Amino acid sequence: MLGEKRSKAAFFGDSGQSVQEEKVSGMSHEAAPAESREPAPELTDKFSNLQFGSDYPVGDDTWKTQKEESGMDELESVADPETNEKEQPDGAENPSPQRRAARTLRTHDLFFAAENGSRDFPSVLREVQAYLSKEYSNLVTGDGSEEVKAQIRRFAGKYILDHRIAVEGMTTDELIDGIYSEMAEFGFLTKYIYGEGIEEIDVNAWDDVEVQYSGGVTKKLTEHFDSPEHAINVVRRMLHISGMVLDDASPSVLGHLSKNIRIAVLKSPIVDEDVGVAASIRIVNPQSMKKEDFVKGGTATGQMLDFLSECIRYGISVCVAGATSSGKTTLLGWLLTTIPDGKRIYSIENGSRELALVRRDSEGRVKNSVIHTLTRDSENERQRVDQIALLDMALRFNPDVIVVGEMRGPEANAAQEAARTGVAVVTTIHSMSCDATYRRMVSLCKRAVDMSDDTLMGFVTEAYPIVAFCKQLENKDRRLMEIMECEILPDGTRSFRPLFQYQIQENRVENGKFIITGEHRQVNPISESLARRLMENGMPQEMLIQLCRMSNDGKEGKTA
Repeated sequence: MLGEKRSKAAFFGDSGQSVQEEKVSGMSHEAAPAESREPAPELTDKFSNLQFGSDYPVGDDTWKTQKEESGMDELESVADPETNEKEQPDGAENPSPQRRAARTLRTHDLFFAAENGSRDFPSVLREVQAYLSKEYSNLVTGDGSEEVKAQIRRFAGKYILDHRIAVEGMTTDELIDGIYSEMAEFGFLTKYIYGEGIEEIDVNAWDDVEVQYSGGVTKKLTEHFDSPEHAINVVRRMLHISGMVLDDASPSVLGHLSKNIRIAVLKSPIVDEDVGVAASIRIVNPQSMKKEDFVKGGTATGQMLDFLSECIRYGISVCVAGATSSGKTTLLGWLLTTIPDGKRIYSIENGSRELALVRRDSEGRVKNSVIHTLTRDSENERQRVDQIALLDMALRFNPDVIVVGEMRGPEANAAQEAARTGVAVVTTIHSMSCDATYRRMVSLCKRAVDMSDDTLMGFVTEAYPIVAFCKQLENKDRRLMEIMECEILPDGTRSFRPLFQYQIQENRVENGKFIITGEHRQVNPISESLARRLMENGMPQEMLIQLCRMSNDGKEGKTA
């Protein structure tokens, strides 16, 4: 069998050897795939030496004769048998193997039609998958490298051509691309995962998929998986990248595709079997926004953004709170880009890296000082690395700013302890308001320590003097709703002091759309205690004076 005779080099090594071994003119009957069919008798003589695919070059003389007889001057010659590359004019760039293969496939469409008429794509996909799994099992279970992906495309294309398979509404090239995407990528989800302006992909069931765009618009896709099993297989391929397994023993899994793409997945028995999987794919690009974008979009005023930035710059810990999709991670990402190059940053993220804080000059040299760390989950307790362990390690790296991607559990206690050492800690948390944020912190800290609520409330308010609350409004606009200071009075009591607020003036529905009108206002200056702390941390006097007084009219831009 063909699969038995291929060496490992055919999959991962020099493809030139396989080219020489598999010229069709010299291939024995034993080496041909068992499923291959004889070409039509009337075509045997004329095209007996015609071969297809980048691994099956055609002899120069034969090709020239056929090209002249057919009168098709526009057809391009295939690769030279010795070099496996087409000669190019001086200065021209050699096309990729995929491009050369595509040219050859178009040539094939001119000479051959489908043998048995059109078929549906799912059945063709299953047939090709079964063939590759049987003949090239090492390839199918490969490491996902570019070489392996190229081999999948090549062998799948050869099978389609050898069996003259067609799918209605798809060219041969489109059919091979579709099969390749299903086997080496993530099917129809691929173009959305790596598309522009997409924040989240929600798989509610195998036949129910939604996409949320950066503008807040959510679109229900007409595309979907072929079956619950198909959905599970695609999601499993995604999780394989992060080394996670989705099965009956682990029906709930968190994973990642890249630094800024994270996946949360549920399968039966957590969800119904006829659903297949429920998955949330989150694409985060926190640095895609600039200060002008926030201001222009009405998210916040320049004064509010500058205030938060200066607080972090001069050693004040800040917690950005909000619900899911409220924009808190986006705001956090921008704030971190304002930290001066001379400040040392230590970031801690859970499982996948969403923050890209390293800055380089025009020559590629690193300008700032950043240490990125990630947690690691493992069934082996000794190999598990959580946020608490990384926070304990952080203080040994002499940081100026510690970034905790998100507080969701007992790591909140370690974070507040780090903040009370004098290091600026910047983090996010799920919460419904500024003052509710502190109560949420207390409940998370209690998962780690057995202390009274009053004691922990004193700790967290001391740790995070500033809380910023983000919210996505009913019209899908994102607003920085409030910046609040927790003032510690001389007698030890706490006073919540709102500094900036977004005040809604009107809500109405117009032609089925929500219209929300409001404005950002400065409602209080900072407290004397916070001003004294900023001065001790080096804030210039003129900047401090500006923060300690109200703006001229107490308000900034009106938005609708």
